[in-house]
Amino acid sequence: MLVRRILFVSLAALAAGIGVVPAGSALADEVITSSFDTMEPRPGTTVNLKVTFKNPETYDVMFTFLTVNMTYDTITDGTKFKKGECTGEIVDCDHYTTPIPPGATRTLTMPIQIEADSPCGTNINLGFFFYNYRESAAGAFDLVAYSPVATVIC
Repeated sequence: MLVRRILFVSLAALAAGIGVVPAGSALADEVITSSFDTMEPRPGTTVNLKVTFKNPETYDVMFTFLTVNMTYDTITDGTKFKKGECTGEIVDCDHYTTPIPPGATRTLTMPIQIEADSPCGTNINLGFFFYNYRESAAGAFDLVAYSPVATVIC
């Protein structure tokens, strides 16, 4: 987790230094959408996180980088879980480089096993944020988008 945080901070600093254009929140919602297959998982069960990336450009996206990270609430709530292997059109959850035509999408599904000894209750959350960097003939862009928040119920 520390390595990802260092990478994220380094990428943000690099992006600012080379003039990468940050996307607004409306654009982030159009580019990355996500959902859980259940909004109330229980300890000992698996919930599937589905994330879809849509190319908003009028050019092919030639390179894109996506990370799946815990939200602050998930960390501070002490939610215990393990991420599984990604499946779908994106099988490397943190990095993919396939060309994506204008308007096309790429989807990943990540199973998340809520550990049996995870805390649970109305204030125990499971949520993620996604950092995305992409390059196309239109330039370089980065954005942050958020998943919905599932409640780990008892």
